[in-house]
Amino acid sequence: MNAPTSFASRQTHERHRFTGEDVLAMMRAGLLQEGGKFELIDGEVIDMPAEGAQHLELRMRLSRFLSRALPDEIGLVPDGTLRLSDTFWPEPDLYLFPAHLSVEAVRGPDLLLVIELSDTTVRYDMGRKAEIYREHGVREYWVLDVVKREAHVHVRDATGEWSLKTVSFDETLKPILLGELTIRIADCERKA
Repeated sequence: MNAPTSFASRQTHERHRFTGEDVLAMMRAGLLQEGGKFELIDGEVIDMPAEGAQHLELRMRLSRFLSRALPDEIGLVPDGTLRLSDTFWPEPDLYLFPAHLSVEAVRGPDLLLVIELSDTTVRYDMGRKAEIYREHGVREYWVLDVVKREAHVHVRDATGEWSLKTVSFDETLKPILLGELTIRIADCERKA
């Protein structure tokens, strides 16, 4: 006869994995706040910290610059859900894609540029977030460190690996998939 096993020794901790559709259902049911600051990462709902004023100001100005500079053939989503797969729905600060695609249809290889503005989440954005975007076929990803005033530019090579260069906000950047567009982030920091 086997010795009885205590409840505590039988108890296991399981994570509950969700899909994006599950998250939408939870929002409709009032279990998650619509417009709340969270992301779905590998099936887990992750709370995101509040954004500082510097972060918000730069996103507003960068969105305005890109809206004016880009042709109608390029879609721009500021601060919206990016549906990379059923269980990966991050919320980048900006993402650009061919405008003939619907926002819900956009996947990693379709993206022309993904931008994260970072004041308190640089480590996460440069680590886990960069890996997620690379794994999902994103070809260019920028992390704009608003504290250090540096742009960390990740570009996917033919093998699927990232090359990384870091430049000052005062230097000119040229996204690889956006034609002749150039931008100095420092210009977007100032009031237009």
